[in-house]
Amino acid sequence: MEGRLQTPRPDGKANPNALALADFQKRIKAYVELRNKLEQGSAEQKETNDPARIREAQVKLAERIRQARGNARPGDIFTPEIRAIFRRLMYPETQGREGRATKATIEADSPAAVPLKVNAPYPEGRPLPTVPANLLANLPQLPEQLEYRIVDKHLILRDVDANIIVDFIPNAIA
Repeated sequence: MEGRLQTPRPDGKANPNALALADFQKRIKAYVELRNKLEQGSAEQKETNDPARIREAQVKLAERIRQARGNARPGDIFTPEIRAIFRRLMYPETQGREGRATKATIEADSPAAVPLKVNAPYPEGRPLPTVPANLLANLPQLPEQLEYRIVDKHLILRDVDANIIVDFIPNAIA
């Protein structure tokens, strides 16, 4: 699917979809560089299996990210152009008979009422819904520090280690 959105234009001008996807990758890279810098700047990180120490490191990283991205708003990463492309990439997978099965999987896996707010923590104790493989295959790959999650009809970009919502696309699933 991605290949169809990135085909060169016959007039030789840049494909706006390819430019928007490149912009998305640039925004992702900038975020990951920032959070990695903040993670390195925290107190010495030691591997541990102690849930309390893991949780403490998570909270500290999230606080540092929130401070560094104090002015972060929805659309900082998922710009309007990128949102439109993501919706087009996911749309075919949510239509028809197979699409009904995908939507049913999303509905069955989706937790109730997760507040959509940039820099907010993903609520503790709530399930982390998966993204069906057929949808995930159509989306740009992310670095290991980030993941896509679908809550209700919204696509969330989540920082894995900090457990915060980095950005989101409201009503991403048609």
